[in-house]
Amino acid sequence: MELFGSNIFGFRKREAPTQGVPVTTDPNHPTNQPKVTGGSFEERIIYVNQPRTALSVSPVYRALQLKMDTMGAMPVQYRKKDFEKGNFTPDMRGLGKRLNYLLQVEPNPIMTAADMWKQVTFQQHMRGNGFVYIERDEFGFPSRMWLVKAGEYNLITGTYNFIMYLSDMGYRELVNVQREDIMHFPNTYRYDNGFWGMPTLEFARGELSLIKTNKAQSLETAAKGGRVKGFISEEQPASGQGTLAFGMFNKDASDSYAKEINQKVYQQDIVALRGLEKFQNISMTAQDMQMIEQLQLSYDDVARYFGVPRPLLMLDTNSHYNDYQNATMEFHTRTILPEKTDREKEIFRKLIGFKDYGTRDIHICEDPLMAMDPERRAKVAQLKMQAGLCTVNEARREFDMPAVEDGDVPMASANLMTLKALIAKSEGATTLEPGNYTVTNPNKEEDK
Repeated sequence: MELFGSNIFGFRKREAPTQGVPVTTDPNHPTNQPKVTGGSFEERIIYVNQPRTALSVSPVYRALQLKMDTMGAMPVQYRKKDFEKGNFTPDMRGLGKRLNYLLQVEPNPIMTAADMWKQVTFQQHMRGNGFVYIERDEFGFPSRMWLVKAGEYNLITGTYNFIMYLSDMGYRELVNVQREDIMHFPNTYRYDNGFWGMPTLEFARGELSLIKTNKAQSLETAAKGGRVKGFISEEQPASGQGTLAFGMFNKDASDSYAKEINQKVYQQDIVALRGLEKFQNISMTAQDMQMIEQLQLSYDDVARYFGVPRPLLMLDTNSHYNDYQNATMEFHTRTILPEKTDREKEIFRKLIGFKDYGTRDIHICEDPLMAMDPERRAKVAQLKMQAGLCTVNEARREFDMPAVEDGDVPMASANLMTLKALIAKSEGATTLEPGNYTVTNPNKEEDK
């Protein structure tokens, strides 16, 4: 019967409306009218729980960019110990050269070492954990290193049930991967087990969500004129009608109507006014303007959670150059150094291990951080030479300058000397000039 009716008489079965598709194209239909919401604060909360959403908060983007670029700029060095001199130097021969090439230049065919360490930093802070898979050859030596996108670790067996990473042949999945083949870089914030890192966003979700919410709410308030402050102009009566003592032009009635309007402004978006000729907006109130000015106060939380001083987030427009210089030193000392140390230890235990402990090490070189500050580099080189920590040629080598003659002899400031040399110098000072005689010691028997 349904088929018959639809073919002959044009009857159609009514279907449920499809999600996202309007029931009718009539603009006056109630279903096509914009929804008018109230002033509930919960309706305007913007939760920042995804990396892409968080990066739309400019201080978060800037803080994460600084940490990624800083960690990516420092080369990871595989070094061996010189037993004659007792120091560690980069191993650039044989397998050591090959490993340094993986750590510093090309860990895999699809990215550079700087890109890989940047992405490790991103995943470490935004996803809680950064992983690098070590692909080994038939002799067990690292041949490639891959940035792991996802994985699952089994605390009982001590192995990774599976990992997924992007290779030059597309995404690849491996199962039952040994723990020694995965470098794990967890975030500072950890779950209760102490093994898995917690994303910074999850740890600071409340604060970061308020940052976005405050901004959205303030901009919406400003677009509506804020808490309106203005004058109400009353409609004047026609000529000869006189004054309505009991109507709109009665002062008590006007004041009561103004209070009514003021109350409606806070409860609904559109307010119908009666008996008024015009409304003249004066300005936003001081409270509204102050709320917009105080938006930057929430950014202090971002600076604290990511460990980046405010001047480096470009929040202090009146900062002096020394403020930026001190902030950079604070950032390198308090934030980058701990992360650098943790990363060195993890790479060491997965690439070197206990067997070569004391004869090999992993060092993340911090020298590139001063590359764009020639004055600071020159001062550091000068202090090293004065303290005898480096020779002239070693200092010139840091600036990529050729060696000079007699530049391999270390020098030290004459203000410092050993106690033995100081005693010898004091004894020599008792000699009188001119002549070849000395002051006698009255305590000696032979001089009496």
